[in-house]
Amino acid sequence: MNVNIKHLRIAAALALPFGAAVVIACGPEFPLQVLDDRAGTLKATPANSFAYEASHLVKVSDQLQVNENENAYASPDKLTAADAVDATFMTPAQRAQLKAVRALKDGDAAYAQGADLPPAVRLYAAGAVDYLAAGDNGARAVKRFQAVLDLPKADGDKRAVWAAYMLGQSHAGAMFGAGGKPTEERTKATQAYALARTRAADGALDPNGLAVASYGEQARVFLASSAALCSYTDFVNAAPCADAIPAVDLKQAIHLYAQQAAHNSDSGVQSLRSIAAWALSDTERAQKLIDDPLSQRLLVSYALARVGDMSGDNASQPAEYDASWGGYGYVDAARGDKGAKVNPVLPSLVAALQKQGIARIADADRVAALAYRSGYYDLAQTLADKQHSALASWVRAKLALRKGDVAAAAQAYAEASKAFPQTDASVEPASLGLIKAEQSVLTLSRGQYVEAFDQLYSVTKASQNRDGKDASLSHPLYSDYSGDTWYLAERVLTVDELKTYVDAHVPATPVPAAPQNFPTTPDKQYYEWLSAHPVQISDYLRRLLARRLVREGRVADALPYFPDDQDMRYAPMEQNYSDGKSTLANWRYRATAKAYGDALDDAAHAWRAVNRAKAWYEAATLARRRGLDIMGYEQAPDYAGMDGMLGFGPGRRTVDNLYYGDAKKTVTIDTPAQRAALELPGSFVTDDERKRYAASESKPNVRYHYRNIAVDYIMKSADALPPRSQAFAAVLCQGTGFVYYDATLAPALYRRYVKEGTAVPFSADFGQNCVEPDFKAASRFPYVQAWKKTRHWVATHRAVSVALLLAFLAGIGTLGVIVVKRLRSRRPGDAIKQD
Repeated sequence: MNVNIKHLRIAAALALPFGAAVVIACGPEFPLQVLDDRAGTLKATPANSFAYEASHLVKVSDQLQVNENENAYASPDKLTAADAVDATFMTPAQRAQLKAVRALKDGDAAYAQGADLPPAVRLYAAGAVDYLAAGDNGARAVKRFQAVLDLPKADGDKRAVWAAYMLGQSHAGAMFGAGGKPTEERTKATQAYALARTRAADGALDPNGLAVASYGEQARVFLASSAALCSYTDFVNAAPCADAIPAVDLKQAIHLYAQQAAHNSDSGVQSLRSIAAWALSDTERAQKLIDDPLSQRLLVSYALARVGDMSGDNASQPAEYDASWGGYGYVDAARGDKGAKVNPVLPSLVAALQKQGIARIADADRVAALAYRSGYYDLAQTLADKQHSALASWVRAKLALRKGDVAAAAQAYAEASKAFPQTDASVEPASLGLIKAEQSVLTLSRGQYVEAFDQLYSVTKASQNRDGKDASLSHPLYSDYSGDTWYLAERVLTVDELKTYVDAHVPATPVPAAPQNFPTTPDKQYYEWLSAHPVQISDYLRRLLARRLVREGRVADALPYFPDDQDMRYAPMEQNYSDGKSTLANWRYRATAKAYGDALDDAAHAWRAVNRAKAWYEAATLARRRGLDIMGYEQAPDYAGMDGMLGFGPGRRTVDNLYYGDAKKTVTIDTPAQRAALELPGSFVTDDERKRYAASESKPNVRYHYRNIAVDYIMKSADALPPRSQAFAAVLCQGTGFVYYDATLAPALYRRYVKEGTAVPFSADFGQNCVEPDFKAASRFPYVQAWKKTRHWVATHRAVSVALLLAFLAGIGTLGVIVVKRLRSRRPGDAIKQD
């Protein structure tokens, strides 16, 4: 079912899959969340991905390596793995000669021109030219390939795997040619493919991964009717050719594809997928395979992972793939979603397995999961109890919850999660993470908030550790279940519960030494350094705690949890929109937070009003410009995890208003308690969790809430300033610029300026071209204003002013006379007597 050879470079690879799935993603990708529909999460069918199951149908003991991507996408100007290996034993002149030989059209000419090549390379190259020409039905090519295999091992190993593989291809191609002998040629092809694997296992060169590919090519020769080899499209279209394949041959092909898949071959996985889909589309086809343990497990695995249930009131066909339905995007009726119905294929498969007898069921835990999804709960319990594995415990947890036995479910989840983070083979790593995440849902429903957080955090952390080599290329936000993890950290745990947990379990990672000559603009060296020193999940959680502490007014406590100011992993790119260039700048989170805390302290305790105004202004400026970094919510309403770019993201879905009934009546949600009730619906949510959620709500509950805080500080600054001072107008102008987009806040600031302030040069475009407040001038403003008022009064009341001045001078004179008289009246000896 694979593609025939078209080019010498890829002639030997050719274990292409029946088909390929292409996933195109648009927009941000959010992590899976188990806390949105908790009942559905706990009811959902336990399952692994099909790719995992297909690659674990058999165990392998050799070290054969796959090489599919390079062969599928190799470009002529790229040095392939085969070119690199050739360079280890051939000179540049020999490699150039080989390239010229490959371009010839006649094998004899190729052989003659390759006189300087190693014997195996010379023979194989000539044979490959013959194979592509096929002027004599490939007879000359077969002889040359065989000649390579007949060489002494030291010489032959340079092309032995290639030659054996192509010998198999030659015999496979001759099965149904003119005068072909299918059985005889299939035997020869099978022997040749097996020889390719043997020689590779013994050390012969195999840069193209032909030994693994040979499993798929060998499987193809068993997918034949009496007249022809069946193709991929015969299985996709359920053509007669596929139905004509004898059951014994079909099983043999499945076993070979399983070997290929077990060597990490996507081609093998996709071939198994096509066969399983074809077999499950008809009861009789499935019946052909169900008595073979390996084929039986293939069908069960595919049914669990790739067969969707029905959805809709009049559902007659499986629902389309939809990621909103959970982990793999297929409708799962076990979740209890409205309108979802079990696909009839599933109970039919279960019935067929029952007919075989429980004793003959392979991998009872997987069939238990299938029985659970199909509604055969008693059978599921029986099979789950037969096998001790993480998957069996997972099924038992689901069954216990159906019976309402939460204690038994908790015990079963504990047993299943013992394998985390190392798999016991019954469950893949991703599914082990899901088990742990589901366990946290149950733990959360019992009011054990810190324990539930610990369970989710362990999955999030393990996810990054599993993908450590690529961790720097992805934001920590996108790790498994991080949306739920940060929700618990930010909205459910109290700040002291989170701080205690972080202090005990989440140390800061060491600050890496910055690269020499740290660049001012991002360059290759910087990205390589950043890739080698990725920010860890633990650092991310510490920043979340730091921001939360700042929101609580505990800035001093928050400082140790912000990144060290010398840590250059936190050097963001700043784009200059005038020239489009990007620069790197250390934003110094800790220093910024400290400056913010100091400003608030001065605002509360400074003695002079102007100093308090200046401190409020400084705090407002920091809140507006760096609020996302030092106090922003990870999730709603600020979405710091998305760098504030979107007004939505992971976490709970916030609700501003809801519509009920056919009349679309708007119901306004006014209080935190009302929002908590609507945003945390359903079962497995405690009233205490809703109270915690309401208590941790943003104040105010608006996007970029710290901007509103900045405006509040601006107002406090204005309160402490003389209304007709330049600083008063400038502070309000800057504040208007902070929220110029806000139709409510910006006008309020401007109205206050108009009502209380005085004309200033920047009033024409208030809020857009503002100057900095002159606080020094504001401190002198009351005295200056008093002097101006005095001069104005004198100028308008001259007669009275002269009279007052004369009276003042007369008073001073009279006072002087009195003082002199008193001094003269004292006798010289009085002071001595008093002593």
